[in-house]
Amino acid sequence: MKTVKGELKLGRFLVPYRIYGEAQKTIICISGAKQTMAAWRSFVSHFINEYSVVVFDLPGQGRATILSGTPNVTFDEQVDILHNIVKETNRNGTIILAGASWGTIISAALAAQHPKLIDKMMLGSFGARPSKAVIDVIRAGQKLFDSNKNEDIAPLMIEAFGQHIPETHKRQMIEQFRGMSREQFLSFYDHCEFVGQASDIGDFVDLGNITASTLILNGEFDAILDSIDIEKASAQIADCEFRIVPGAGHFLHWEQPDILHTYSEFLAR
Repeated sequence: MKTVKGELKLGRFLVPYRIYGEAQKTIICISGAKQTMAAWRSFVSHFINEYSVVVFDLPGQGRATILSGTPNVTFDEQVDILHNIVKETNRNGTIILAGASWGTIISAALAAQHPKLIDKMMLGSFGARPSKAVIDVIRAGQKLFDSNKNEDIAPLMIEAFGQHIPETHKRQMIEQFRGMSREQFLSFYDHCEFVGQASDIGDFVDLGNITASTLILNGEFDAILDSIDIEKASAQIADCEFRIVPGAGHFLHWEQPDILHTYSEFLAR
């Protein structure tokens, strides 16, 4: 497959990206917290024949670099980075966004701020507000970081909401956290603080302003998201379908590769 490798210098950030394929229709993938471009490998393979697929690393994770300032990457900075990635890689005027976990929030924010820019959205493991379970995990992870027990953070996350992912992905997650720099951990710490203090997505995203045709998928056994809150939030998006995926947890297409066919059917409509 044809691959374009690039970097965007955006203020104090250097953001690497990849474009796979040559199709005019473009899907841009937005990862969850601490997930890198590699999280989309199977997604890219599935869609490469019909779409150009764009992946990138947000600052504080993967190959992205924070050139100056604090390790904290604000919510507005993350949305602005996605906006610039869209402008850099857009090939046909409108864009399809595919978000996972925290990436769904960044996707929704961009679609609300620039509704004419986004044609469709696929949001996997979308959260409307932090649940008690996720707050508990955040606080436990921060205690581990404060005690210099960083190697225990990935196992904590796997036990809390990664029980259903394959063993290979569990090992990859553990190795990823072992290789993280202190600056990356500090960035993650600040991100968790923001999530822990957020009361509701409506406080910083105007869901009613989204015009993109939207599919929200959440796992039946996702331990950190509340389906009732998500259903209420999805009702604020004019053209939105919300589905619960039986037997799935938080990491949807890692756990059940057939979910990629559900995305294909949505895009084909």
